[in-house]
Amino acid sequence: MSLSPIDTLNGIFSLIFVAISLFVGFVILSRYFKYKERIYLMVGATWILISEPWWPSSVSFLVALSNGVGIPPQAYFLIGNILVPLAIVFWLLAFTEFLYSEKRKLILSIFAIIGVVFEILFFSFLFLNPDLIGDLSGPVNVNYKSFIMVFLIIFLLIVVITGFLFANLSLKSKDPEVKLKGKLLIIAYISFSVGALLDSSVPFNEATIIIIRLILILSAICWYGGFILPKWMKKFLLKNR
Repeated sequence: MSLSPIDTLNGIFSLIFVAISLFVGFVILSRYFKYKERIYLMVGATWILISEPWWPSSVSFLVALSNGVGIPPQAYFLIGNILVPLAIVFWLLAFTEFLYSEKRKLILSIFAIIGVVFEILFFSFLFLNPDLIGDLSGPVNVNYKSFIMVFLIIFLLIVVITGFLFANLSLKSKDPEVKLKGKLLIIAYISFSVGALLDSSVPFNEATIIIIRLILILSAICWYGGFILPKWMKKFLLKNR
């Protein structure tokens, strides 16, 4: 069995997005060892893990290049979901460094309950009836069912809502560089949420795959700029100042 053109395109763009996300995450995370500021550790780990839903399509694509069928459904589901709650934990730790610090334990406790419920249901379905989690459409694409989708939407809403609150701190600054970081983070949250929702709901063809994955890649680049703001990005975006 050979990969279809759609599967190949999907796999390539998943791989590109994952590679960029891992690069962005590890670059941000590495700043922790230089500056000893925990925020870099937490937001770097967040972006590495938040790209997890696209890991299995990348892995399955690479495996399918040799065996034509990719990885088994159980492995696909496990690789793509098991660490998502941990990504939200890292993000909430970063968020509560700056906002609602006095309510950190309450916020993390509430999410811990949600995360534990997710993991219990996920592993129960994974071993008892994986079909309740989703269906693989070819080696690369997956159609998740309501159980996973409900939790993924909850996780996405948590990141987006808290993300806007977090970015708003930078937007209030009079420093143009700090304000630019806030704008980039807003774009990152919007583009990631739009890309993730479209990726899980829009029928795939050549155009939709390219557009959706480019939106997701934009979110990774803006996340990078929002926390690092490299010189080339600052020079380009603030060139008129």
